[in-house]
Amino acid sequence: MVNEEAFLNSNKTLVDAIPGKLISPRLPRLPSGAVTILNVMSRPREPLVLSLGGYPLRWRLDPGSSPSVSAITIGIGLGAEAARLTLDSAALAMLVAPLSLRRSLQDCTPEVRALWLEYALLEWLKPLEARLGSTIRFHSDVDTPEDLPVRIALRLEGEEQCGWLSLALTLSSALALYPLLDTHCSVAPKACTAVSWPLQWVAGCQTLSLAELRGLNLGDVVMLDRPGPETAEIGGTLMAEAAAHRDGMQLRSSFHILTQGDFNMAQPPDDSQKDAGGIPSTQLDDAMLGRLPVRLVCEFGRLELSLGELRELDQGSVLALSRPSEEAVDLVINGKVMGRGRLVEVGDGLGVQIVRLAIDE
Repeated sequence: MVNEEAFLNSNKTLVDAIPGKLISPRLPRLPSGAVTILNVMSRPREPLVLSLGGYPLRWRLDPGSSPSVSAITIGIGLGAEAARLTLDSAALAMLVAPLSLRRSLQDCTPEVRALWLEYALLEWLKPLEARLGSTIRFHSDVDTPEDLPVRIALRLEGEEQCGWLSLALTLSSALALYPLLDTHCSVAPKACTAVSWPLQWVAGCQTLSLAELRGLNLGDVVMLDRPGPETAEIGGTLMAEAAAHRDGMQLRSSFHILTQGDFNMAQPPDDSQKDAGGIPSTQLDDAMLGRLPVRLVCEFGRLELSLGELRELDQGSVLALSRPSEEAVDLVINGKVMGRGRLVEVGDGLGVQIVRLAIDE
């Protein structure tokens, strides 16, 4: 994830960055090569359990978290690269618990605090140094947030308490670390239980122009294109035969993928999709569900206009949106607002940084 301190609150501005393309001339900037590594480092992952001094500690990615008022920051040297560790008092206490210190590190000078924390983590740091081929040193000097664009926010869980910490990195350090992340913390895709698709029981379809729609009267007959038997369609991508059943609909075949989105091009299920009794299975596997389309729209605001209001629009018309036009946007997924983002300049293109995303119920 992008460093919120350096990125969300960035005061950097763009003047004529992409003439005629950007809505706002004040977008934060991202290096063109940063997008891939930022996305890789922020993927949802399985938790990691590590032992420190005989104490088991569980690490979880926690991208929605933020530092507490009492959080402390320690500088880190990864070879020639800089990094920054920020952690709250609970996380600090758990990491130095094996040392059984008589005095809290919260009350020590930054130099002493960095020295003791590095000593407490030696059993983790030595193997990491061997894998990276670089020395790791803790110190009191802290680089500015703008120099460290990659931020990994974590929740640390012990047997009786939990704490928060984050690691801010340069792009090159993140590139060196992410293979270890993939090895020890496998990607765990979100269930997306809050994202929905319409299931339509379709008898037939027809495309009308606005003029034809306005010309319809009671009693008029519209000819329909029929895909064959009555069908159930999901998201314009999956289709199955369907028929009336009591007060509802019953699937008469397994769902299969529409070829080019055309009802008439759909292929019937083959023998591999049928069960032992020769009856088509209605079970949807992950690969098939993965083909469902998701439309993501970055929206500044929205209005609903009547046909009369649409007729009055012309060059120079001003529309009052629900909030001012700025780089902050709503993330609309399949027509439903599910998060917030902020527009960014990525090289010569335009991207959106995910600030909040609620795709699970």
